[in-house]
Amino acid sequence: MRRDDPALKRETLVIAGCDHQTLGYRIRRENGTPNWLILYTVSGVGRFDQTQCPQDSFLMVRPGVAQDYGIGAGADHWGQLWVHVAFAGAYEGYASDLLGNAPYRLILNASAECARWLDRCVNAPTKLHALHAVQGSILELPAINHDIEGICSRVSEYVRVHLSEDIGVGDIAASVGLSPSRLSAVLRQQIGVSPRDFLEAERMKLASELVALTNLPIQNVASRAGIQSPFYFSLRFKKAFGVSPTEYRKLAAGKA
Repeated sequence: MRRDDPALKRETLVIAGCDHQTLGYRIRRENGTPNWLILYTVSGVGRFDQTQCPQDSFLMVRPGVAQDYGIGAGADHWGQLWVHVAFAGAYEGYASDLLGNAPYRLILNASAECARWLDRCVNAPTKLHALHAVQGSILELPAINHDIEGICSRVSEYVRVHLSEDIGVGDIAASVGLSPSRLSAVLRQQIGVSPRDFLEAERMKLASELVALTNLPIQNVASRAGIQSPFYFSLRFKKAFGVSPTEYRKLAAGKA
């Protein structure tokens, strides 16, 4: 990042562009920027922190939030519309409301109108026209409560994909652009459990299937379920099912 990065200037009302980034592209700002950051994925896949930004996704990042973004996993390019904007007054409050308590928010399958407004912003003849256009884009976004079902679906997908990894609640929250506290509220409202309990249930569900349906050593089952200590895995398995993994396998095979 250059020292004269214009995104770091609060007095800049709007700066915007449309870029086609390739492998090796990465932006890191430890202290974020004094303005809001908006990234709309036109093609390819981007990544913000640990969150993947597929085509037609709309990402909003608060001022002052650490930024680390680049090409997404498995992608070779990222076509993006990007905007740094200093909202004021009612629009500042509206943007904050769209994020709830989260540092940033990703909206999948954003309205085509969002892209049209941002394209107008990039090609606006004046800064005032550009500000009007970016404000138009955020008015097209769904209120945060309207996206709750989508959040639960994305949480389930993320957990399934990364179950063998040492992920935690913070990783899950980041994957859907929410704070851990906001994610907890959403999951408790929708499925009645905390993110930690949901993750544990998914780990034990996978573990029970591997124990019952395969001959994998228990140590390998534990690793597949994202638990590196076989002893700790056995304790958690017994807590969930009332018997040890070995006993569970015998019962499943009808040998008990």
